[in-house]
Amino acid sequence: MNFRDLALFVEVVDTGSITAGAQRCDLSLSAASVRIASLERHFDVRLLDRGRRGVLPTPAGEALAAQGRRLLAGAEDLESGMAARARGLESTVRLVTNSSAADALVEFLAATLNRLPNTAVTMTELGSEAAVQHVLDDRADIAVVSSVPAGAPCRTRPLWDDRLVVVGPVTSAARHPLGLEEVLRDPIVGLLQGSPLQDLVDRYARGRGIEPAYRVRLPALGAVCAVASTGAGRAVVPRESARRHGVSPAALYELQEPWARRSATLVVKDSDSASRSTAAFVDLLLRHRADLGTEH
Repeated sequence: MNFRDLALFVEVVDTGSITAGAQRCDLSLSAASVRIASLERHFDVRLLDRGRRGVLPTPAGEALAAQGRRLLAGAEDLESGMAARARGLESTVRLVTNSSAADALVEFLAATLNRLPNTAVTMTELGSEAAVQHVLDDRADIAVVSSVPAGAPCRTRPLWDDRLVVVGPVTSAARHPLGLEEVLRDPIVGLLQGSPLQDLVDRYARGRGIEPAYRVRLPALGAVCAVASTGAGRAVVPRESARRHGVSPAALYELQEPWARRSATLVVKDSDSASRSTAAFVDLLLRHRADLGTEH
């Protein structure tokens, strides 16, 4: 087995199609089929159930895809880590965050990276639950998230307020708190499909039987704040992101939903076994939290 075959198999499972998986790996359909068949011979087990509408992994195929994703991620980490070392970066901190934390951490990284001259940082954006699982699976060193699953075997520290608010048209009139249904009454401004924060809003909307209509979907919270504050459509964003991106207080509305009141939380698996670079990064992040508290 080689990593190219494994990468192909993961793409086939993720797309549900050998044709689509082959295209993602820049292979012909016939070459991809031969490679999949070779994997099945290698493991002596059927990995895919083939049908008219595509393919589905067998239980063995699901296990191979799950383990394969971890191996491929590890190989990628190894490649990038060695490339970094070749250029004087002696260690890497693997950081996973949810959408709002990714935006907030830019401010922290801008103020901090020069204090860690020999450390590289990789940052991946995921939903909170997936980010915590990455730490538990040793696929990440640190997570910064808005919620931690109950009973998760990890250590946590509170960081900063991460409540969600609504950005809307600037007005001098009194602004009353908005419920999600009122926000979604008209087309909204949001992040791109697949963004963890926007998926969260969509999930709560659909739980109430509402399918959100989007005026525009944008790649970054700064762009969302800029467009929403013109009155083109309301947007649900973290309050601190609105502050960082210069949204006028006259364009902010409280979001009156229990799930909108949340805090950013630092997650590590075991601080006692953390590398020196990870421990230094955590220490600086906690100092940054203290500085934020002083400013506010």
